[in-house]
Order: sequence, then structure tokens, then C-alpha cells
Amino acid sequence: MSATDGDLLARAAAFVRLPGCPTHVPVVETAAAGLRCPDGGRTFHYRDGVLDLLPDGGPRTLSERSLDTAITAWLYDRVRDSLLRLAGMPDFATEAAAVARRLGVEAGDIVVDLACGHGNFTLEWARRVGPTGLVIGLDISRAMLARASARRTAAGADNVLLARGDALALPLASGSVRRFNCSGGFHSFPDLPRALAEIARVCVPGATLTASMFAEGPAHAHPRAREWLRRRTGLHFVPLVWLGEQLAACGFVDYEWSAPRLGFGYVSAKRSA
Repeated sequence: MSATDGDLLARAAAFVRLPGCPTHVPVVETAAAGLRCPDGGRTFHYRDGVLDLLPDGGPRTLSERSLDTAITAWLYDRVRDSLLRLAGMPDFATEAAAVARRLGVEAGDIVVDLACGHGNFTLEWARRVGPTGLVIGLDISRAMLARASARRTAAGADNVLLARGDALALPLASGSVRRFNCSGGFHSFPDLPRALAEIARVCVPGATLTASMFAEGPAHAHPRAREWLRRRTGLHFVPLVWLGEQLAACGFVDYEWSAPRLGFGYVSAKRSA
């Protein structure tokens, strides 16, 4: 590991909390080999540009497993933007600019990019926050994180920490984040209310949340199809009115959503002060 890796881990340690060690700031291991809990002594390794905070195995939905192979991660990386253009959706630069306006990303910000996948939004936030900022990209898929790590290396983005973590138990300190993005993740979380509660936990008062997902508006609700898809694959179309109610219950205000276009919707909200 390089000195740059050590600097990155040291910067991120203030915000990261290791599994089983939720109240202690982790310690950077010698030669930037990972982060260690100062209480129990357990080390979580940093290899190939990714901090691995999850054990092998465990329950996974079909959608989670399907994106955790080298082939499917490569395919997603290569065809995502093309498929969106064919469907009449905005190109990535337009999409990212629209999300950035809602998220309010500025130089020096700390941004969490949940369900970061192959790192397209992660690197966009890294560019916007600059060298004094920090972006923490979290995903459950090793294969997708490998793609993100390669993208990070190619861009020379020393302000990005990639970690394999769980949206239902975010490896982040409570009240530590002001900018939180989740592009294309809500529809795949097996327990979205729990994930929203975790997001609320780590956000400071006034923090901004942006997200995009397979979604349905009140004029196009298909609860039976949604439930069938959820049971069979782990994917689901998120009802946007319901999502607003869930976010309000978690302490978010100023909820805004766009009518789903081709089944894909965008939302934003702020953590109440």
C-alpha cells in the first residue's frame, strides 16, 4: 500500500465505524493494510483499493447476487448509459448535473455514495468536492467495487474511499454526513425502511439526501406486480408517496420527487434541523 492509501484511510477513519465497533474511531494499520478496532482489535483489510467490511456468505437477494460477478458487473458498466439513451433518458452528464444541483455538492464536502456500483457517480462527486473533500462509496458487490476501484485509479482520485458495506447497517458514525446520495439503490434493498433509518442516523441535521430508483407514482401503482417482483428477485418499484411518508417518519423534510419516467424516479429531502 502507498502513503496515499494511508492518508486516505486516516481521513476516512473519522467517519467510518467498523462492524462490532460502533463507537470507536478506527486505527489505520501499518502499511495501510486496513482499519482496526481499537477496542476489540479486529482488523478489516484494505485490498485492491477496497475496504472490506462484510463477511463472506450471508443472505443475498437474486438481484444482489446477479450483479456480483465479473461478467455482469462489466456488462452493467458498459451498457448502462447506452440503454438509458435508447430509452430516452438523459445522458450521464445531464443526470449527474441535475442530481448535483439537488445534493448541493461543493468543494471540501464529505459525500457518501451508497450503492455506488461501478463508481460513475462516486467519481463525479470526487471531482466536485476536490482534493479537500472526501467521497465514501459503499456497495455490497465485490465485482462492482472492483470496477469502481479501476475507475478511481484511472482518474487518480485520491479523495475516494471504496468500501464493501451493508445499507441495513451503515459502517458510518452517527451524525457525520451532510451530503448523502443513493443512485439506483433503494429498489434493491431488502428492507428499505431499515435502510432509511440508517441513513437518517448518519446524517447531521440539515443534511441533504438524493436518490434515484425504479419507482411508481400514485397514477401508476401496481402493488401486485411490485410484490411479485420483490419476492422473486429482491427488486421492487418504490411507491414515491409511501417513500415520502417513510422519510418523514425518519425525520426528513422538504421531500421532492419527480413523476417516474419509464419507471425511474428521482427524489430529494433534507434531514430536519
